[in-house]
Amino acid sequence: MQAVVRIHGVLRGMRREAPCTLIIWKESSTSGRIYTRCRIAEEPSDLPDGTYTLSFAGYDVPTRKWESHWLLTFLPPEIDLERAA
Repeated sequence: MQAVVRIHGVLRGMRREAPCTLIIWKESSTSGRIYTRCRIAEEPSDLPDGTYTLSFAGYDVPTRKWESHWLLTFLPPEIDLERAA
């Protein structure tokens, strides 16, 4: 399993565009399936709740902020963490 990767990204939505830092890691389920997960960090605190597009390393992934918290995002399996970093 790879270590945690931190990369820069951009959030677009709710008539806003803002930089952020992404914390990305792979983990496996009890069945052995491997998932790539992402947590948004270091974003402006005044972004309103709603739907956003998270852009990084040529990828665009939908995400959502709800009750002032970012939902944990599962990234598509074809995203290569080494390329994204």
